[in-house]
Parts: sequence; C-alpha cells; structure tokens
Amino acid sequence: MLTRGRLALALAAVFVPVLWLSATAIGGKTPAAGTTALLPDLRTAVPHKFTVQNQQQRETLRFSNLIGNAGAGDMRLHPETDLSTNVTTGYQDLLDASGNVVSSQPVSEFVFHPAHHHWHITEVALFEIRLALDNGTGGQYGAVFANQSIKTTFCLIDWIKLEGNSPTGDRHYFDCAPDALQGISAGWGDQYHHSLEGQELVIDGAKPGVYYLVSIANPRGNFIETDKTNNTAWTSFRLTRDSKGNAKISEISHSPCSGWQCGENLQNR
Repeated sequence: MLTRGRLALALAAVFVPVLWLSATAIGGKTPAAGTTALLPDLRTAVPHKFTVQNQQQRETLRFSNLIGNAGAGDMRLHPETDLSTNVTTGYQDLLDASGNVVSSQPVSEFVFHPAHHHWHITEVALFEIRLALDNGTGGQYGAVFANQSIKTTFCLIDWIKLEGNSPTGDRHYFDCAPDALQGISAGWGDQYHHSLEGQELVIDGAKPGVYYLVSIANPRGNFIETDKTNNTAWTSFRLTRDSKGNAKISEISHSPCSGWQCGENLQNR
C-alpha cells in the first residue's frame, strides 16, 4: 500500500541534486509544432471528518481534504534544482494528448516536509476558518478567525480515481522522492486524512457560534489550469463548549456539490 512516508528521514540531511531536464528528457519525444496542451482543472472537495484535538492546552480543528483534477490533462510537475542556491523549482509540464511535453513553466517549489518525511510542492492549497455572516446554510462568511489562514504544501500523487471513488493500480504519479515527478492525472484525486500533520487549524479562544472552514486549491493561481474560479469548497460548522470549556464541533452545511466533490466516502491514504 502506498504511504506518505516513502522517503527515509535520513534524506532530510542529505541534499540530492536534481539535473536540469529538457522537455525531451521529461516527456519523451518533442511534440510537433502547433500541438495543443491539455490542461488540468483543479478542484477541492468539501472538507469533512471534523474532529477536535486538545493537546498541551491547544485546541485544533482537524479535517480531511481532497484535491481532484477534473480537467482533460494531467497536473504534472518536475523538479529543477539551482545548485548555487539549493532551491528546487517545480516546473509544471503541459502535455499533449500523446503525453509529450508542449511547454514547462516554473510555478512552485519542491520542499522537504520534516513531519511527513518526504518532498512536497508549495502553494497547493489554502485552509481558512472564517466567521459566519449567516446561519451556516448560505455560504456567507466574513473575516478570517484569529489569523487561521494557512497555505499548505502537498506531495501530489494519484490516490483515488474520481469516477467510482476507488483506488486502482494504474497510477502515473505515486512517489514523493526529491527527484520524482509529482502530480494528479486527469480524472484522479489526492486525499489527505484528517490525522495527518498540516490538516488542522487552531481554534483556541473561539466563542460558541457558527463558522466556515474554507478550502481553496491553487490559491495564488500559480498552477496553469482551465478554470481558476471553481477551486473553492466550504463546510459550515457550529462550535459549542461543554461545562469544562472543551470545544465540540457539528457540521451544518456545505457548498453545492455533486459526486466526488461532496467529499463523502472517499478513500484516505
């Protein structure tokens, strides 16, 4: 079974240089002139599996999250390292229908994640808790609660096939090593379990009331895709506190969705 701990922790202390790669090297033969690239379309599923964790007098709201690719083309990135700075830039490869690279654009960075023990891509998602301006059913939210607006890195792999919501063996992207291609194939998604590091926001001091958890894929618009207006999903929740002051969470509603975008019954890693 695939896991997010595929890269040994020892690699954190060893810099692995990555060679500069040409379009031919990373994508096979050079495409014919005038070839059209097939673009991905990143969307986030409705976040679910809300739990409250109280540890060392700090309260966090944990949740699961899926980013899916509903486009005609793969979301694919390859690393290129500047040996003078040790910065590894993530280049998005735009592929044609035959899988050849039409062009590559710098869009992100590959960075080592010490808690997950493998390499992530930056600027993938944004998680926020926002104050409700309604009763939680209309999607009307206002200011960010207590600075809980967190940009999140991911190791992007094909984890779940969106049609049918079941993992299969024909994955294109499955490795989080520093020299590996990362991405999400067309028609696939990557699901992060609510127990994983990074799948939480702090709710210390939150008063009883209604809030929204908002999840946004490609929040800065760095990644090239067909539509950047359909990248947001939300779930509203009611926060109460018991006689000891401990937070309790109950989901109220969520953004309009269908199929996999409703975030239900999805296979976690």
